[in-house]
Amino acid sequence: MNGKNNSQNIIFRNLSIHDIPQLAILAQRAFQHGPDSYWAVVGAKRVQKTIVAEYMGRLIGAIEIEILKFNNEKHGHVGYIFVDPDFRRKGIGSKLLKLAEKWFAERNVKCVWALTTPDNIAAQRFFLKHGYKIVTKEKVFKLLGRKNAKRLLRRMVYWEGDIIFQKEL
Repeated sequence: MNGKNNSQNIIFRNLSIHDIPQLAILAQRAFQHGPDSYWAVVGAKRVQKTIVAEYMGRLIGAIEIEILKFNNEKHGHVGYIFVDPDFRRKGIGSKLLKLAEKWFAERNVKCVWALTTPDNIAAQRFFLKHGYKIVTKEKVFKLLGRKNAKRLLRRMVYWEGDIIFQKEL
């Protein structure tokens, strides 16, 4: 994408099964062939919905989302969100997150949860910029109760020290 605004050429749509090979290439580029490049593709296959950004027939971004129920309330979970390195800082991740939050809101989701590692400063800044608040593991237990907190943390694949984000909708 050059300096001119080509954002009108970006299509946001649901992932299809036929996109998986291209999603794998995108994940490898986004995660520099690290373990997340594998797990992001696994995640896309197991969540309720994956929204992708496509530019000129090429996948350039994705967000994996699902709804979980705790105490008769719906909670959103953002799994992986990733953008091709050549297309970062152009609003694509923000648009993907906005579309996810819209989808959650339409389904009466109370709040959205996300997670990142302590060393992923870019992701931390991204979620904070979009109104997410950092919550401790202890606060998750207090808000959801032991059983539901454990279920959420397991679903988010929480490792001790990870940064947990929450946003009320």
